[in-house]
Amino acid sequence: MERTGDEAGLTPEASWRTIQATMEDARSSMYVAGTATILLLWGVIVSLGYLAEFALDTVASDLREDSPWVSAPLWAILVIAGMAGSAIIGSRAGKRQASGDAVRSAGIRVFFFWLAVAVAAFLIPAAAGLWSADADGVDIARAAIGIVALGHVLFGIMSRPLIAAVGVGIGAAFYVPSYLAGDAALAIAAAATLLVVAVAYASIRKSGVL
Repeated sequence: MERTGDEAGLTPEASWRTIQATMEDARSSMYVAGTATILLLWGVIVSLGYLAEFALDTVASDLREDSPWVSAPLWAILVIAGMAGSAIIGSRAGKRQASGDAVRSAGIRVFFFWLAVAVAAFLIPAAAGLWSADADGVDIARAAIGIVALGHVLFGIMSRPLIAAVGVGIGAAFYVPSYLAGDAALAIAAAATLLVVAVAYASIRKSGVL
């Protein structure tokens, strides 16, 4: 005799909740496709930016004095490279999970979210007058990194808590050395940021949730 859903211990309501949970998990996975590799990419990019700023303040201080605006194109190049790399990684990862309009729509939304974060990290310091010739590069970085860290936290709240934790780690990796490490702050921040994203990358790969 065939057993009904209730006799088997799975009611129609429970079955529907299971289906919804499975669909929600699949939808969430589309929005975080390739996240582990993207986080690693941005960790490297941000660390390169820190090291470049450190070099400008130490071994290339003459260039900094002659061209105080040099940080703007430097970070612009890094951000553009990061966005292009993220788009490629996310697109390929999404296509491995599924295909069709849903994946394409998710990829576009994620791209525009991070595009908004990147633009805000540039425009908000500019609106505050931090891109002037007399501005301190550290103040610009403090504002920009705060926006980037907040972007990770907000994205993580809506998708995966681990991404929010990475945002907190990225912020701490920069702010703690910037207030406590003096002239070596940017070099230490570069190493700390790489450590944060390396730990996140390993955790994500081990758990297999992204």
